[in-house]
Amino acid sequence: MRHGPRTLRAPAGHRVVAALASPVVGYFVARLILELVDLSEVPVYAVCLSVAAALGFRAWTARIDLRNNEAMRVHNTLVSQSISRDDVHRITERGRIEWRRSGNRAARSLSETLRSPWWAFGTAATTYARNREEVRSWVRTAGRRPDGQPAA
Repeated sequence: MRHGPRTLRAPAGHRVVAALASPVVGYFVARLILELVDLSEVPVYAVCLSVAAALGFRAWTARIDLRNNEAMRVHNTLVSQSISRDDVHRITERGRIEWRRSGNRAARSLSETLRSPWWAFGTAATTYARNREEVRSWVRTAGRRPDGQPAA
């Protein structure tokens, strides 16, 4: 079975909450900084809220792109990285992608698209399970020819 390019995302409600919570947290971080250090308010609020808004945007756009047969692109709130299909060891039930870097160094990446956040209390568990199974299926089948043989 051949899969076309696709994008996996967390449920929209979870992404909205994460995106809207970031500026709120940024506001409280700015307040904390102003309590601890004597700085002018406007620059502190501007920096904290702009970083929080950028993180909120990244939280809204968190995804996994399965675009080709060679690598997947994982976009999380803090970092984006490409992981080769051949390097993926497994996808855990907790939403981690375990893979081997060059030089056989093992690495684990937590993906927001594969794991429900702590504050969701298990809601939309089927969506996250489906996303994990989609990635597992892509890892198993992306490099195979239509006749079922591994690609050379």
